[in-house]
Amino acid sequence: MGKPILSGNNISVFFDKKEVIQNLSFKIKANEKIVFTGESGRGKTTLLNALTGFMLLTDGEIFWGDKKLEAKNIAEIRNNIAWLPQETALYFNNIHEIIYTPFTFKNNKANYPTTSSVNQLLTEFNLSPDILKNEIDEISGGQKQRILLATALLLKKPILIIDEPTSNLDKKNKKRVTDYVLSQKNLTVIAASHDPYWIKESDRIISL
Repeated sequence: MGKPILSGNNISVFFDKKEVIQNLSFKIKANEKIVFTGESGRGKTTLLNALTGFMLLTDGEIFWGDKKLEAKNIAEIRNNIAWLPQETALYFNNIHEIIYTPFTFKNNKANYPTTSSVNQLLTEFNLSPDILKNEIDEISGGQKQRILLATALLLKKPILIIDEPTSNLDKKNKKRVTDYVLSQKNLTVIAASHDPYWIKESDRIISL
């Protein structure tokens, strides 16, 4: 089976005075496409926040490879992850800034994308490259979701963690985005989703 890229060992998390995750264990291999499912309130978003170190565990341990998720190595762990939460505040003026700003940071400069790679991915997601000229308030929620996902993929991290990746998309674009993301062979995808098509196309379902 090979060594897991991510392990959760008997993890529990309290949120808003309730134990929303209780004694959960799982293992995920490199390049697997995993989806966490469950009714609203079952802790999917809380779990993704815990995996990325933005929420503390009440009990249990999380290991990324052989590294335990803890304060001393959290920066190193996060450097391998593109994390796209469901609610993302955008402090940018236009779409060009959304896509290119992450590459001004030291850890991402080496992966600064070419114009052709940006245009190609936008086209894959049914977006015109001309959208780069638009202001944020000129685009729809579905366009914003696809742009943010394209930006996460352009970072070329080995792991993508994403919360409800197709929630604002119509049926045609849900299929297009799902097929593209889940076909990336050298990418571990860890998602939380209600979308039946994303769930069906994933390698494995972990129910909460």
